[in-house]
Amino acid sequence: MTVFECGRLDAMLRSGFFKIALKNKWYFPSQAVSVQFFRPMKFLQKACVYSRICYIDEKWIYIEQKILRKDKLIAACLVKNTVKKGRETVPPFRMMQAMQVDKYPVDEIELIKLHERETQEMKTRLEHDWH
Repeated sequence: MTVFECGRLDAMLRSGFFKIALKNKWYFPSQAVSVQFFRPMKFLQKACVYSRICYIDEKWIYIEQKILRKDKLIAACLVKNTVKKGRETVPPFRMMQAMQVDKYPVDEIELIKLHERETQEMKTRLEHDWH
């Protein structure tokens, strides 16, 4: 999870988002994370982290991430984020405009639909079925 977080921070720095976020007093909280671990990774073991935005709508930004070592999948995750300024939600399209990005994924893929169904089910069970 820490490696994934570092990957997202790295992507924010490289894309210029971090600089724009500081200027606008924006922050980037995660609302949900779905992660699968396939192989163990030892402390300080070298691996590659890949991060990409896979879907954006009027409120959410979904980031898909993978950790690979020697072309083998170590872990994969999907993170649902938003952009905030104080308590206000900043539309992701405004963020993309500030970054001068005019092409981004707006076609909802099946992975997002599955994530939303599972997240809602988990939320319901955690809130109401706690024994």
